Amino acid sequence: MSTQELDVKKSWRAIRRHRRVVAAVAALGLLGGIAYALVEPPLHTATSMVVLPPPPASDAAKEAGTQTIETQVFIAESEPVLRSAGQNLTPPLATDVVRDRVKVTGVTQDVIKIDARGTSAQQAMRLANAVAEIYLVFVTTDQKLPGDLGKKTGARVLQEATTARGGNMVVHLGIFGLLGALLGAVAGAIGVLAAARGDRRLRLRDEIADAVGLPVLASVSSYQAKDVSDWANLLEHYAPTAVDAWSLRKTLHHLGLDVKGGPPVSLCVISFAGDDKARPLGPQLAAFATSIGISTAIVVDGHLEPPGKVALSIHLLVADRDAPHLTGAERTTSTIVALSAGTVTAEELARLAVAAAAEDRDIDGLVVTDPDPSDSTIGRVSQSMRRSGSRLPTILTGTARRTTR
Repeated sequence: MSTQELDVKKSWRAIRRHRRVVAAVAALGLLGGIAYALVEPPLHTATSMVVLPPPPASDAAKEAGTQTIETQVFIAESEPVLRSAGQNLTPPLATDVVRDRVKVTGVTQDVIKIDARGTSAQQAMRLANAVAEIYLVFVTTDQKLPGDLGKKTGARVLQEATTARGGNMVVHLGIFGLLGALLGAVAGAIGVLAAARGDRRLRLRDEIADAVGLPVLASVSSYQAKDVSDWANLLEHYAPTAVDAWSLRKTLHHLGLDVKGGPPVSLCVISFAGDDKARPLGPQLAAFATSIGISTAIVVDGHLEPPGKVALSIHLLVADRDAPHLTGAERTTSTIVALSAGTVTAEELARLAVAAAAEDRDIDGLVVTDPDPSDSTIGRVSQSMRRSGSRLPTILTGTARRTTR
């Protein structure tokens, strides 16, 4: 798999993960586009036409070039014509506005077309006719003008502007609204990718496993415990879903902690400070183990609750992210690290592994709470196998198709 393909997938996952942010920015863009469309209403367009007399037959007139269509278009779009046309409207329009709204083109060698836009159909028609009238004044006057345009040309209005087209407000709002939404979505996606570029937190199970070379034993949905009543409810009435129950059972079985009738065993569950989604994993395991007939107790800060001999004791330990240390922590049969997707960096996880090794304590595996919905990796395949390009196991999503014979 190429690096470019990996980058594209990572970018797409980041956009999907923050799709609400992208959608919110797109919605703002939609509202902005609609607001702009209301401030700048759709313009109506009207057209008038002016016909010129046949070209002169004399060589002198030909050399003057007063009848060429390019010359007439230039005159019609000149500042004196546009300024006078704008002043003849009620209310008057500035020359710059008229220049932006008027377009003169040569249809044939004898006909020029004047397209004028206005905020209303009446304004567009009046502007088109005003430009045509002022143009005729300039090219038919007897006064001396540059290029000897004082000679009457015989130009006349071929078609007055009596109708206007365009100006549909619904279409105008739709176009600018969709354009604003598109620009907003692009801006939101760019912002998300820019933020994700500097985000070093681990989200995929393979990334988490690769950080310290330990397997991901299971993935479990977190339990939201905010106060004492929530923790009490977790210990007394926790009822995991079938998927979470199977994941918890696999965790206990992998660690050899689900053997009934054997010697007492213990498990240390380490979570990171501030990772509120991973902290309830120990109590979740304790409540589940109790539900399947394994007497279990929870040890917090060296205190055993409830007292008495139990088959499984689960020790809860919270590690500092910057300077984790396990000095003084009681030895247990097994040790796992609980962390939620997108909350821990590779450096923080590696520092915890180093601290465990310094205390001659082995970490047996990792448990991920609230995995990324787009994560199809399993966290149990080594990097060398993934780089070899061989077909790898993934977590299946959706439903299986039934085949018939």
